[in-house]
This record gives sequence, C-alpha cells and structure tokens, in this order.
Amino acid sequence: MASSTSSSEPATAPPEAPDTIIERAFAREVPALAWSRSAAFAFALTFLGLVGWELYARSLHLHAGDFDDGPGLWAAERRKVDTGPREQVVLLGDSRILYDTDLGIWEEVAGRRPIQLALRGTSGAAFLTDIANDEHFAGLAVVGMTEPLFFSGRMGLHGKSLEYLRTESPSQRSGQVLHVGISRVFAFLDEGYALFPMIEQIDIPNRGDIKGPYLDVWKIAETTDDRQTHLWERIETDARLRDHAIRVWDDGKGPPLTAEQIAKTIDAAKRDCAKIRARGGEVVFLRPPSGQPNRANEELRAPRAKVWDALLRETGSRGVHFEDYPAMQGLEVPEHSHLSRASSKVFSRAYVEALVKDVPWLAAHPPLGGR
Repeated sequence: MASSTSSSEPATAPPEAPDTIIERAFAREVPALAWSRSAAFAFALTFLGLVGWELYARSLHLHAGDFDDGPGLWAAERRKVDTGPREQVVLLGDSRILYDTDLGIWEEVAGRRPIQLALRGTSGAAFLTDIANDEHFAGLAVVGMTEPLFFSGRMGLHGKSLEYLRTESPSQRSGQVLHVGISRVFAFLDEGYALFPMIEQIDIPNRGDIKGPYLDVWKIAETTDDRQTHLWERIETDARLRDHAIRVWDDGKGPPLTAEQIAKTIDAAKRDCAKIRARGGEVVFLRPPSGQPNRANEELRAPRAKVWDALLRETGSRGVHFEDYPAMQGLEVPEHSHLSRASSKVFSRAYVEALVKDVPWLAAHPPLGGR
C-alpha cells in the first residue's frame, strides 16, 4: 500500500528551459566529409551548367552585348538631354523609328549622333510634351509615328517610363549598370529567352476568345549601346518567329480614329512645337515604312489627309513620309511592320539626307567641333 508520506509514482524531471529545447531541436552533428572536394564538385557543376546554357543561348542567335531595353536603359538616355548641350537631336516615337534608325548613319550624314528616346508600342505624343516642357532642351526633335497609335490618346506599352525617370532609385540605377555590364559577356541573360517566356512560346490553342500568353509579343529586336536597336536577325530567317509576329500585329487592324482624338492630338502638338521653337529648337515628323496589308489598314483607320497632312499644316512643321521618296520604296519589311537591318540603313540614310536638305535648323546649328 502506498505510503501517505511517499509516492510510488516515478519522479518527474523538471521542465527544460526554452533555450535548451531550441538548442536540442537545431543541434546536429556535422559529418566528417571532404568539404574542399564537395565545393570543387559544386563549382564544376555550376560552371558546366553556365557554359551549357550560354552555348544554348548562342545557338538561338542570342548575342552578348544585346541589352534588355527596359525603363532603366531608356532613363539613362533621357538624362543625356539634361546633362549635355541644349542643342541636341532627339528621336521620339514608337518602335518603327526605334528599329528603323541607324544612329551611325545619322552621325555620318548629319555630323551628330541623336539621342534615341523612342519606345516600342508607345505613342510619341506624350514624350514630345515632356521634351517641350524641358527648358534645357533647345534642339531638334524628330518624332516618328504610326498614326493610329500616335493619335490614339493613349501612352501605350511603356508610357510609365516618364514616371520611372522621376522615381528611379539609386539601387535601380546601379542594378541597371550592373545588368548592362554582365550582358556584355553573357547572351543567356536575354529576358525574351528566360525559362518562363520560353515555356509561353509553346503553341497551345486558346480557349475560345481568351487570349493566352502565346499571342504576346516575343523577342523581335536587339539593342546595343545608345539604345541602337535593329530587328532581330531571326525574324528575317526563322519563318515561325516571323509568322508569329505577323499574327500578333493582326495586319494593323483596329477601330478608326475619331475626330476628337485627332483634334486633341494636333492641339497638343501645336502647343509643344511652339514651346520648343520659342527656345530656338525645332520639330519635324517622320513616317517610317510599313508593309501590306498593315499599311492599307492603317490608312483606313487614320487617313493621311486627316492626320499626317493636317498635323504638318496645323503645326507648321516639315515632315518626311516614306511614300513621298523613291529611295524609301521597295524596302524589306519582314513582319510587315519593321524594316530589316539592311533596309533600315537604307531608310536612315535617305531620311537623314532629306532632313539635312529641308530642315534649316540643322544647317544653322552645326555640331560641336564643326564638320
């Protein structure tokens, strides 16, 4: 029988302190291994994987020195407007003036290298306003356009670039510098051929009218220093990539511009041109080529007489329209919207020579150092 003064129950140990429980939970023996050998194996595996991925990227005709053209790269060029001389040449607009302009030929013909500020899928109208409001700028603004986009009243794909310019943090700026530096060495960093974009290029049928990622724009251009951009060579040689781009552009179809859209865009351009000219600058407009059937649909949506001709007349501006110059005819437009690299050089020479001939500002403002 149990005693009233003692217990037959076994004595319980006092509870462990919380610190001791945590130490026991995370305590483990470190096995005795050849750590230097393991580290060497891990390094070799990583190195082989890196080399293999780089070789695969280059087999896709990706190149080192091709930078992802994002807001950071654009912002670096935009800052040149305010840190350089007042009398510079800037290029504004959408992907056509971006892809179809050779900066080296500009420099060769006109004696000055322009600042490339055009953005793919983006109207140049708001960016003309930005330059017009920049009191430091007293140069020549060359504004390229695809009329349905320029007169749409929408900023477009990269409209937030102006906001990014104002809010870019030191870490974003340094990250951009680092990315450009590494991209000069490695081709596999191209965002168009990262893992998930490559998965999205698998042709999976859409469900009814639901648009899937397969119909997003894929890589179609290469961008190097000074945002020099050309159509990617594979668009010219790879039928699948070329046909995909044509499918995405949808032959330039869309609703016609309204009278209100046209009037608002012209009124804003008139104000912008007046501001720039008041400071001694100038504005000219450029219409790069587009192929059929895109050109026919663009004309239906934005008739030349109502948009291009009216814009030049109301703003008192000179303009270069590809349809008016024999040297700009018969050029190669592989996916009906942008010129091949070879044709972009022909077009650049032709339109810059036209500007040198017809725009007095260029003759009155020779580049620094003379020519």
